Parts: sequence; C-alpha cells; structure tokens
Amino acid sequence: MLLTAGVALGQERSRTQGLKETDRFIKAGGISVQSVAEANNQIKSTLSAFNALVAQPSANMKGDYKKVMKASDAMHDKVAAAALKVDEMQTAGATYFGGRAATIKNIQDPELLSRAQQRLEESQKEFAAVIQQLRDAGSALEPFRKRLADQITYLGSDLTPSATASLKVDSDKLNAQGSEVFANAEKAISQANAYFQGLRAQS
Repeated sequence: MLLTAGVALGQERSRTQGLKETDRFIKAGGISVQSVAEANNQIKSTLSAFNALVAQPSANMKGDYKKVMKASDAMHDKVAAAALKVDEMQTAGATYFGGRAATIKNIQDPELLSRAQQRLEESQKEFAAVIQQLRDAGSALEPFRKRLADQITYLGSDLTPSATASLKVDSDKLNAQGSEVFANAEKAISQANAYFQGLRAQS
C-alpha cells in the first residue's frame, strides 16, 4: 500500500511539474513579447517627439528637446531590457521542452509515442521561428535606435531652427525606415503571442 501510494505521489508530482514548467514558459514568453512591444512603442514615441521638434517650428525648442531626451533615455532602457527578456524566454523554453521530452518517454504505446514526439518537434520548430523573428526585430530596432540617437545628439550640439531644418532630409529617411522596422516588429510580436496562446490549457 505504501509503495503504491508513493508511486502515485511521484506520478502526480511529475504531472504537476510539467504543468508548472508550461506556466513558467508561457509567463516568460508573455513578459518577453511585452518587453519587445514596449521597446517598439517607445522608439515610436521618441521618433514622434523628435518629429515634432524637427518638422515644425517650435516656440520652446529647449523644452521640446528635453522631452525628446527623456523619451530617448526610456528608449535606450527598453531596447536593452527587451534583449535580456528574449534570452530569458529562450532559457525557459529549454526547460519546458526538456520536461516534455522526459515526460513522453514514459508513453508505452509506440504510435502514441511517435505522435507525441512529432508534436514536440513541431512545437520546437515553431518556437525557434518565434525566437528568430523576435531577434530579427530586435536586430532591426537597435540600429534604427542608434540612427535616431545620432540625430538627437546632432540637435543637442546645435539647437537652432537652422539645425532642425538641416535635418529634414535625414529625418524623412529615418521615418521611412521606421515604418518598415515597426511593421516587422509588430508582425513578430503578433506571431509570438499566437504561439504562446496556443500553449495555454483551456480551463
């Protein structure tokens, strides 16, 4: 009786552990995707503040530039945080998939075991694509952030109407690039959210 109870307890713990690993993976994924979304939105906000200063005459150039600098500082922090969160999500994924692989080894039926392994491999491939898309989005956001930061610094060294006018062509190019960068980031975010939503158990 004691042995049977111990086996049952061990099996129950194993099933619970798998559920916990899934929940942690989904949570890490949600935090990571949200972090990338926040970085993307903050770069958008910084660009908008910059555009307001460059695209039209300002009655308070110093005040508007301070707003740009504040937005720029937040932009740097959020882009750096997003990269770290994606790394953490990948670590959580390794634990999750390792746990799934260990669990399905206990399946005795060959056909069911094969099906479970196939589903595991498909999920791993989907996650690898999610990671790659988010990293690609981050790789595009970072150089865009640097170009925007350069133009902000340029203005900081020469905060005059003629300096803002001299940036018109550069800012136009930057905005055109931003449209593509933001769209790709939003696509990666949407696909990542869909992937993690598919892992949620229905309650």
